[in-house]
Amino acid sequence: MSNRQFCSSSNAGSKQRASSLEPGAVSVSSASRSIQSQSNDIQSQVSASPPYSNTGGKSLDEAKLAFIDWLAFTINPPSTVEPLAWINAQLQEVFNLPGTWIETGKGWNGYRHRINLQDFGLLAYGGKSQLDSYHVEINGHGCALVADWEKVRQWGESHGARITRSDFAHDDHEGKTVSIQQAIDWYEEGGFVTSGRPPKRQLIDDFDSGDGKTLYIGARENGKLCRVYEKGRQLGDKLSAWVRVELELRNKSRVIPWDVVINPGHYLAGAYPCLQFLSVIQQRIRTIQKAVNMSYAKMVAWAKKAAGKVISTMLEVNQGDAGAVLSQLVRPGRPRRLQHFEDFDIHVLILGAT
Repeated sequence: MSNRQFCSSSNAGSKQRASSLEPGAVSVSSASRSIQSQSNDIQSQVSASPPYSNTGGKSLDEAKLAFIDWLAFTINPPSTVEPLAWINAQLQEVFNLPGTWIETGKGWNGYRHRINLQDFGLLAYGGKSQLDSYHVEINGHGCALVADWEKVRQWGESHGARITRSDFAHDDHEGKTVSIQQAIDWYEEGGFVTSGRPPKRQLIDDFDSGDGKTLYIGARENGKLCRVYEKGRQLGDKLSAWVRVELELRNKSRVIPWDVVINPGHYLAGAYPCLQFLSVIQQRIRTIQKAVNMSYAKMVAWAKKAAGKVISTMLEVNQGDAGAVLSQLVRPGRPRRLQHFEDFDIHVLILGAT
């Protein structure tokens, strides 16, 4: 194996505009009354408290409820560029991945060549049947490096990239709303039924050894597989209550829109009736952010009108030293209209992180 370092970036060249795509969330059929009752119970718990975080103040990233844990796509680079150099530059600029690649000397799934993107995924290319396409797989570690998913969405759509796989995950660190037994109950009550017959299921049991159980719903060959597993225990903490719900969605008999990277919660919630509660939580987060931004804007307008001239005079007296002015004005705490959001990282809310 050898390392390949690309240092130069290239222009994007001519861009293709992707056709309009319909969201890929599965329409939700009605489930049993007991599932609806459980969903209502969860919704009432959510409305009574802010979104959960395991530590201290909550950022929107922590409270987001669902996140992208795997992304795979196929793309045909513009004809005006050197393909490998262009893709390397795009993965650095758009996905924040490192530029040093590891050549394996092997192929991958019908492609003649495979390059490892260090520990963050792979790039495959070559072969007549691939029609000059390049395939990228970004794993969970790589997805964690992405700083701006909206930028990813715009890039994917503008270049006509086709998503072949996307994984959405929801973490319940305390195991209060999701557990292996809860998921089994949902299955028994029809909570995973979306089109008549219930999907396949398989339980990998640790027999209470503490290594962690996993429940599989669906089949990978059908392009839709749900995993509910005891994440904390699988990471080594035999007493952990941390449970993860993960949906693996592939482009078999479906088109996966780039909207999934900015709205993973919608697609996870729409996958099965029993996961509808996630969309309720997701909507609450957005309502909180909107309320905070509105309050902040009004607060700034009021402060400018009421004290703007005073602050201007103080800056003159202090020879433009804003720090000296602030030290004379700042009081601890938050205004009454923002006190309800003290459990959140206020700079994240104000800056509009999603």
